[in-house]
Amino acid sequence: MKKWLIFGGGVLTGVVLTFVFAFIFSASRSESNDGTIWFEKPGDVIDVKGFQVFQVIGENAALVNGQAREGLEIFTGPVYLLTNEDGKYYYDDEIVKVSEGKVARQVGIYQYQTKSNFSKTVPIIQIMSK
Repeated sequence: MKKWLIFGGGVLTGVVLTFVFAFIFSASRSESNDGTIWFEKPGDVIDVKGFQVFQVIGENAALVNGQAREGLEIFTGPVYLLTNEDGKYYYDDEIVKVSEGKVARQVGIYQYQTKSNFSKTVPIIQIMSK
């Protein structure tokens, strides 16, 4: 009886350790299966003060065009994937401004297929404190 308890305890320990190591390994990977690569720490500042949403990707992410020139309400600049951690929902044609004391920083790279079947790679950005 004691041998079976030791054997069962060893099997249970092995299963638990397998799940723990699998969780740690998956959490440590910076690339996910949805076309995103996340940086370990925020990267370069994107020197754009406004963005216009042209396609909502998810609950807290949208593809946006950057403002062409500060002071002009023309959004023909580069394409970015704008994300947030506040649970904010974006909507089509929304104008998102970078408020005073904040900056847009690149936090990753997003790869996706356009409707025309072109592969695009754009920076993932977040608006955060300086």
